[in-house]
Amino acid sequence: MEEKRLLLAVALSLLVLTAYQLLFAPPPKPRASPTPAASAVPPLPAPSPSLVPGPRPGPRSPVPAPAVAQVADDKERRVEVQTPDVAVAFSNRGARLLSWRLLHFADPRGRPEEMVQAVVGGPRPLDLETGDAAIDARLKDALFKPSAESMTLPGDSSDLRFTYADGDIEAEKTLHFEPRGYLVSVRGAARKAGRDLPVRVFWGPGIGNPTAAEMEVQGYHAPQAVYLGPGGVERIPAPKVGPTQTVSPARWAGVEGTHFTALWIPPPPGTAELRGVALPPGEDGKPRVGVQAGVVLGGDAPATLYVGPKDYLMLSKLDHDLQRVVPVGEWIGPIVVALMALLRWVHGHVGNYGWSIVLLTVLINLVMAPLRHYSIANGVKMAKLAPEMKVIQDRYRKVPALDPRRQEMQKEVAALYGRHGMSMSTQMTVGCLPILLTMPFLIAFYRVLSVSIELRGAPFLWIPDLSQKDPYFVTPLLMGISMFVMQRMTPTAMDPAQQRVMMIMPLMFVGMFLWAPAGLNLYWLASNVCSIMQQAVTLRILKSREERARPEGRRK
Repeated sequence: MEEKRLLLAVALSLLVLTAYQLLFAPPPKPRASPTPAASAVPPLPAPSPSLVPGPRPGPRSPVPAPAVAQVADDKERRVEVQTPDVAVAFSNRGARLLSWRLLHFADPRGRPEEMVQAVVGGPRPLDLETGDAAIDARLKDALFKPSAESMTLPGDSSDLRFTYADGDIEAEKTLHFEPRGYLVSVRGAARKAGRDLPVRVFWGPGIGNPTAAEMEVQGYHAPQAVYLGPGGVERIPAPKVGPTQTVSPARWAGVEGTHFTALWIPPPPGTAELRGVALPPGEDGKPRVGVQAGVVLGGDAPATLYVGPKDYLMLSKLDHDLQRVVPVGEWIGPIVVALMALLRWVHGHVGNYGWSIVLLTVLINLVMAPLRHYSIANGVKMAKLAPEMKVIQDRYRKVPALDPRRQEMQKEVAALYGRHGMSMSTQMTVGCLPILLTMPFLIAFYRVLSVSIELRGAPFLWIPDLSQKDPYFVTPLLMGISMFVMQRMTPTAMDPAQQRVMMIMPLMFVGMFLWAPAGLNLYWLASNVCSIMQQAVTLRILKSREERARPEGRRK
């Protein structure tokens, strides 16, 4: 019995162990090499592309892209480019623009004019921007590797290239300089993990570094946004630009000052961006606002940048209507352009812009002399009949305008004109036509001197710069005196009270022109002197004619 029970217990134990092994089997041990049966097992993830040489066929894997080979400079350095017209300097840290000097224009200290506005802690022109603050900060601090440390044109390569790559970030910026002139082509690109990023590049927050004396001059305006759109040239003061303004389509867009400008010619489809920038307070403690203008880079077409003087005649030789940044005016523009060319031609023979202004003013007044002669002669006639005209006007002063008796007044006035050899029908034409014909030329020459870049830094006698105010206020005072003399000499039909009011005009003009550019004051002074001389000559001729006519009348 005991043996049977023992055998039964062993059999039951084996049965339990076998059932357990069948129901709770352990996982198979890993094998050294796969077997045909392993083909039914799902494949393991593919290795990272960075570990596999060469391109990998098939659809793009969502696995992060490999780290690119590092491209960077080993230290911070200054990179310089010089052409016959400009001297440009970059720092390889961020490929940031440090200086853009115009070699043919001098600042008040006699140094080449600097176009990069010095703003401590402010943005720099030509910084690459991707819209990602972290990437932008990284690029601004990166040590880009330049293609050359210095370039001199013509002679060296015209392309300056900055490249940088580290980790998953790649960036490059290429500038193509022309051997002559002020145009530069700009290309730029940035990638993260092999993916292209949108890249924008701006000029700003201003143009140039005007001195306090320049900002005091009448006609000065702070740097502002300007662009050429379908509706023509638009100018927006910096405080009114706002955070962001997109302009499309735009032939060009940029930042302008009184005499200099930086203009972008955007690649197709011609989209530009304007934005206001808060700047650190100035010396007076007041907040300041700058302006930036930029374009989107990428694609095959580069963006073109012009940084230089607002020289109409030079800009007109370039494409894209860049000369329209110079405000010569619409209807009077053709006269202004012709006078600009004439002023430059006269300067080529005289050699000084001050004397060129005087000589050109004399030439204009000689051309207008016949018309002014008739205007002065007409004024003399009107002055002679003024007392009789006043009697007629006083007699009908209380007669209403629609009263039929007003026709009798017109008949008496016509008879008065007839006795003095004049006609009412032609009086208005004779009196106004000379003024209407001469004024456009005088206003046009005034505009020439307001926008002409040639006067900047041009000296004349005691005046160091004709684009700045007269340091001793001699020309505005002489201009006021000449106006007073001219008014005293001019025959007038006004009553004494009106004449006294008109005598205040010279004082008003002196006050208005004290801070005007010296070139404008010189022009007004020369023009007034010409008018005084012509008036004296015309009055003498008229007086001589009267004296010759009197004996003939007596003989009759």
